[in-house]
Amino acid sequence: MRPFRILAIATLHLLAIAGAARAGTPGTFTVFDQIPQFGIYVSEPPNYTPPPGIVMLNNGTTFLTKLTAAQRSKIGADVAANVTYHAQCDNYDRLGALSMIVKPKGVAPTLGDPPIELVRWITPFSNYWRGQYATRTYPPASLAPFAAILGDPRVDVWLALQGGSNPYDGDPCSTRGVDPDFAAVGFKYTITLSSTVPLAAPGRGLAVPVPVNAYTAVPVSGSAASRFSGPGKAIVTVTGHGSADGGDEYKHTRDTLTVNGALAGSFSTKVNCSAYSKYSPDGNPFIFIGNDSFNPRNWCPGALVKPFVLPVTIGADNSVSLDMDDPSVPEGSYYQTSITLVAD
Repeated sequence: MRPFRILAIATLHLLAIAGAARAGTPGTFTVFDQIPQFGIYVSEPPNYTPPPGIVMLNNGTTFLTKLTAAQRSKIGADVAANVTYHAQCDNYDRLGALSMIVKPKGVAPTLGDPPIELVRWITPFSNYWRGQYATRTYPPASLAPFAAILGDPRVDVWLALQGGSNPYDGDPCSTRGVDPDFAAVGFKYTITLSSTVPLAAPGRGLAVPVPVNAYTAVPVSGSAASRFSGPGKAIVTVTGHGSADGGDEYKHTRDTLTVNGALAGSFSTKVNCSAYSKYSPDGNPFIFIGNDSFNPRNWCPGALVKPFVLPVTIGADNSVSLDMDDPSVPEGSYYQTSITLVAD
């Protein structure tokens, strides 16, 4: 599985916002509606015009939209992302993510802006002709740590849908006689945000992100300056990829996070994929068995990736290091990793 292309690949960057969040009426709204994901190996933009208000980048593997004032008034303290996968021609498991970019009012994002990953998922093994399993709606993914930022009316918040697909020779569309534009789409995504609890005001939002990257060495580390010092949380999302020579896709690790020289905590990336087998009718059933013993996994096709939240103290300058009890990264493997420090 190739890592998805993102808006920025860098060491560690800073984004800071402070001030009041606007209280509104919590509700639900659609951010992206059946947005297609094109091939990660294509070298030119696809024959596709995105809907008004949505910008296409990276040859159709990244899409951006700015949250409107009306949408942001519906963001509450318990805001969650609802991700729906609509199968098409690529029936393999691929990485997907919803990220956030915060800019001053009226300033558009650029390719150099580091995104803050909000939620990550893996697509199931399915295709356009799989009936009820051609659509997969994931459980709601909590964005509560980012609510104050998402709802702050004094800045612009852009959401990025990232991932891409890989339609291939011999995929489920190859013998169906579909037109080239249909065959170029691996799958589509619909993203909505929903809230039920009002967002308190005044509020404060601050996020210090380690941009998502395909790290090939452990520990994963970086540093950043911050305009805020005080208590906060570290949000860690990490998945291992690569199947050759004992690759990182087929193991789980005990990970330890250190922030500013202090131990923030540790967690296990061990998962059991058995509950997700039904969503992958085209998949290898071996993936979904024995995950507690002979067949370890750290992510599941058709599932959200669990973020790990640890208490930290944010300083003016921050050093972050994520270590693992098995630091080996064989040739062809990598750890897709994001670490974000968020103020309480």
